[in-house]
Amino acid sequence: MRGRTASALCAGAVALLVGACGGDPKALPRMTAADVLGHWTGDCGSTLTVEADRTFTVRDFPVDYALVSGAVQRLTAGHGTWYLYAGGTGDTAQTFDLKIGEQFYDLDYVRRGDSIALRIALGDPDDNRWCEFHRRSRA
Repeated sequence: MRGRTASALCAGAVALLVGACGGDPKALPRMTAADVLGHWTGDCGSTLTVEADRTFTVRDFPVDYALVSGAVQRLTAGHGTWYLYAGGTGDTAQTFDLKIGEQFYDLDYVRRGDSIALRIALGDPDDNRWCEFHRRSRA
């Protein structure tokens, strides 16, 4: 009898832990132009302004990361054209792409509570260093 009680308690604890962790994260919705328009501020000191005519401007935008020194190379100011990359089959996610001159920079969509943020990897994404952009209030 003790074995069954212990098993039931263990199973209940596992169910509570899974529920407390939230289970599977909510999937991101398919992003549209309306989702990215506006003024964004990065937690790395950068700004991004996305216009309806598919142009954008950036200030202090991170473009590279030096692993040895830890320095972030920045583009003081820039402008160009933006694109919504639809993603592909498999694990290729939808991205928000910026084209400055001939160079492309892709930003990932991430869920933050009830809102969406944009983020760009600083160096190797596996090193988990990011600049995350949040849209300023439209009020």
